[in-house]
Amino acid sequence: MRLLKSVQAVIAAVALFCAGAVFAEPAKVRTTGPIQAQPVTTAASSGSVKAGAMVDIVQRKGFWARVKNGPQTGWLKLSRLSLGSGVSGNDIAALASGRTGSGNVVSASGGRGLDAADFERATPDNEAVSALSRTAASEAAAAQFARSGGLKTRKVEYIRAPQTSTRRSPR
Repeated sequence: MRLLKSVQAVIAAVALFCAGAVFAEPAKVRTTGPIQAQPVTTAASSGSVKAGAMVDIVQRKGFWARVKNGPQTGWLKLSRLSLGSGVSGNDIAALASGRTGSGNVVSASGGRGLDAADFERATPDNEAVSALSRTAASEAAAAQFARSGGLKTRKVEYIRAPQTSTRRSPR
C-alpha cells in the first residue's frame, strides 16, 4: 500500500512538473538583448538572448513575458517576440505603424482608465491581430483606390517651430 501511494505521488509530481511545458507558448526573439530578472526595464539582467532564438513563454504579466531559453529563464517585453510560428502578421509589432522600411518598428501603449492590475491581467489576442492583418489593403490597392477617387499626392512641409522673442510685449 505504501509503495502504491509513493508511486502515485511521483506520478502526480511528474504531471505537475510537465504541465508547465504543455502550456508553454513558443515564440521567436525579434531583437538581441538582455533577459530581465523581473518584468521591469530597470531590473538586473539574468542573461541574454539573440535575435532568431526560439523561447517558450511560461507566464505573462502585462506587456511582459517570462520566457525559458534552455537553462535560463527571465522576462522579455512582448514587443521583442514574434508569437506562435513567428510568421509575419502573427505578432503585435506586425500591426502597421505608419512607418515603412526596415528597422522602423514603433510600439505605443496607452491605458487611460486602466490601472496596474488591469495591465497585469492583460493578454494579447494574437488571433485578432492576425485577423486584422488579413483585412489590410496592399499599397497597390490603396494607391488604385486613391486614383479612382481623384486623389493626388501632395508634399506637405513640416511646420516650423515658432520663433521666441526676448522682447516683452506691452501690457
